[in-house]
Amino acid sequence: MTASLTRNSTRPPLAPVALACAALLSPLAVLAQEAAPASGDSTKLDTVVVQGQRSSLIRAQDIKRNAEQVVDSIVADDIGKLPDANVAEALQRITGVQISRNRGEGDRVQVRGLQQTQTLLNGRVIFTAGKERGLSFQDVPSELLAGADVYKTPTADLIEGGIGGVIDLRTRRPFDFAGFKLAGSVKGTRAELADKNNAEGSLLVSNRWKLDAGEFGALLSLSTQKREYRSDTQELDNPAALADGSGVVAPLGNWLAYEFGERDRKAASAALQWRPDGRSEYTLDLTHTQLKSRTDVYGLYASPFWANYSSTANQGQLWPNGEIKTDSNGHFVSGTFWGASMSTSSSVADEDTRIDQLSLAGKWKVADAVVRSDISHTRSKFDRFYQEVRLGTFSDDPATYTFDLSTKLPSAYSSTSQLDNTANYWADKTLYFRIKNTGRETAWRADVDKPVDAGILTKVRGGVRINDRRAESAEINTINDIWMFGLSDIPSVGLLPYNNLLKDAGSGNIPRQWLGVTDTNWLRNAQAVRDTFDLSVPTFDPAQTFNYRERGGALYGAGDLDTSLAGLPLTGNVGLRVVRTKVDRAYTNLSAERVNLDKTDTDWLPSLNLRLELRPDLQARLGVSRVVTRPNFDQLTPSLSLNVNDQTAYQGNPELERLRANQVDTTLEYYISKSDSVYGAAFYKDVQGFIQNSVSQVSINGTTYSLSTPTNGRDGKIKGLEIGYQGFFNQLPGFLRGLGLQANFTFVDSEAPSSINGKTGPLEGLSKRSANLVGMYDYGDFSARLAYNWRSEYAVGSRLSYPSNDGVTALTPVTMKGYGMVDAFISYSLTAKIKIALEGNNLTNTVRRSYFSDYNLPRGTYADGRRFAISVRAEL
Repeated sequence: MTASLTRNSTRPPLAPVALACAALLSPLAVLAQEAAPASGDSTKLDTVVVQGQRSSLIRAQDIKRNAEQVVDSIVADDIGKLPDANVAEALQRITGVQISRNRGEGDRVQVRGLQQTQTLLNGRVIFTAGKERGLSFQDVPSELLAGADVYKTPTADLIEGGIGGVIDLRTRRPFDFAGFKLAGSVKGTRAELADKNNAEGSLLVSNRWKLDAGEFGALLSLSTQKREYRSDTQELDNPAALADGSGVVAPLGNWLAYEFGERDRKAASAALQWRPDGRSEYTLDLTHTQLKSRTDVYGLYASPFWANYSSTANQGQLWPNGEIKTDSNGHFVSGTFWGASMSTSSSVADEDTRIDQLSLAGKWKVADAVVRSDISHTRSKFDRFYQEVRLGTFSDDPATYTFDLSTKLPSAYSSTSQLDNTANYWADKTLYFRIKNTGRETAWRADVDKPVDAGILTKVRGGVRINDRRAESAEINTINDIWMFGLSDIPSVGLLPYNNLLKDAGSGNIPRQWLGVTDTNWLRNAQAVRDTFDLSVPTFDPAQTFNYRERGGALYGAGDLDTSLAGLPLTGNVGLRVVRTKVDRAYTNLSAERVNLDKTDTDWLPSLNLRLELRPDLQARLGVSRVVTRPNFDQLTPSLSLNVNDQTAYQGNPELERLRANQVDTTLEYYISKSDSVYGAAFYKDVQGFIQNSVSQVSINGTTYSLSTPTNGRDGKIKGLEIGYQGFFNQLPGFLRGLGLQANFTFVDSEAPSSINGKTGPLEGLSKRSANLVGMYDYGDFSARLAYNWRSEYAVGSRLSYPSNDGVTALTPVTMKGYGMVDAFISYSLTAKIKIALEGNNLTNTVRRSYFSDYNLPRGTYADGRRFAISVRAEL
């Protein structure tokens, strides 16, 4: 693609903005038209033409260099092409950003160690309906986006809600182009582990016209994706002390699973723009995304622990059968145990997520002031259906189970089982889950800024934002015994047609084939499955529903500063944002009584951002601010969420306080050229009110559950360093000048209340160290990128352990080992308008592994395989 960067030769262009409710547009539009300048006074523009990766780096660096605060950006190389396969994976290239993965794709995003980020779309709050507040980045196809900005420090006009940072996704608009633009792509993808091929496509059409009523623009962008995947899993179950009194701790069971899935994404973005004259502009945006996913899982669970259940201790026991081997530190290595409680599982999970956002904005120049107004409505729906049928199976006498953790893939098997013998199976249990979430928000804001001549104060800004957000959730979780039915009553019980589980995870002895329900269409028919077992389809449980409403009003004032320090130019801004929020919650308690709660609070959020120009190519920044985020909806609402499978429950706490942080940020940025720079940053966050779960045993409908309830724990601290370089080696001769490099490293040290009561530890999901190394080539018609992303180990939660044989349980942390992945992209321009490209993701075929850190026992092994794609892009 050829990108045009426009420079204003007389004054900086005002940033496009604006959205407004029609009732507020009229009087301001009249004032703007009366003051409109003559057409002969229009500003002259000059253009610099750059291409490909250089273009994206120049534009991203320009955003970073000229921003009022600390911000990093990614910009699409081409129309419909971010630097990586999806938005989250592109964001992880930014220093201080780490992501979690879901079935081989980047999903959740952390900024400087915190998952509590605010996500915007064109400056407006965007979210996925659910119990949490944020956006699942898998829901937004990258083809819709022009880029994304990660704000690490706030200004007073930035919407609050992210103590980690604010991520603003940007779509394209017709006034981004000089005239008519038509661009499209077709892509063929291959998931290697799933052995599936799929197709994707995107189309953008945009134009602008000069008419008597002013200049009009219209844009439509469409995207469709279908991606099939396979994920292989082994998870060794919770640690338990051996029953022989030796003090040795071993895994109590083993879970194996094939997961096959399909993601079908469809999205559209439309924009209309009208510029009646040089002093006013109106924008109408519409964005729609839908993600439908279908998942089939075939699993096998086995445990010698639960095969020896003790009613006295109310737990299982691990009785050794022969020698138990340990390492020099006394940690379990291998051994065989009496008993083997086993079951196979066939399940389906279908999800449907929709997000729609409609907004209208206006911008007017009134005298020397700029006024903006914006109204938007966002709606999201999420529906999940899950159904499972389990079969029990037994081993022949003597029934034993063996673990050998000395193999790269932990070995876990029963040598006397016959997993392919129908005679060794019986019908066991059926499970039915259903979740339905909805969320919506209507928001309006108005902003004004005006230049002033008041000493060091050069501009004053102020504004107001009003929002009304609602969230509703309903769910049902059931489990029923079906042992009284025969296998012949269940359609399509047969041997799985797969026999290569975790084939790339190293050597190890595990079962790879067993019997299960192979007709997933039958499993997806809730009525048919329930009828088979003389059960009705359950309705939503009133005790597992809630309604949440949050109404907020924000008022801010800010000023831009321009002065000097020791003879050096010093610019910046100072401001205060005041947010008042009223919360209403409705839920049904355990006594079947409907309860309504309400609460109101106010937050004062000051911010200061300074930029010192040490030289024309060297600048330093200082940011000091206070930020806030609210707990998730389920954390604030005392409705229940039950997991009948493992008998755990969750109940919110209406007295939870907000998470607030005081933070300091400093940077030093050296700009070598328009695309090349070296930078470093240091930051410190003092976070108040980290949320910690406490666990108690409660009886619900005659069943004992481990109930988790959130509370505000002790304060936490986060501090870190970021360094990075990006640039091309333009001094090299000939075609070698196309070589370039991006490299960055992030160190984050955190201390926060652990999920284990009374303990502190690093934040969950946060690696202390992470790095990116990206080799680039961009010369003539050829472009290539080889990217390596690495992160050190990080906490992923906790599990129950059985440290004794008397019924006592304790939580023990689980840690994901560090890992790296390599992605690659190569493109060639066949003509000035047509480009062909190849890309590969996870070329290293990385297998992720976790472990129980207290006992040095392996926990999980996860393999997602490689992805490949070939695409053709064209534009006019």
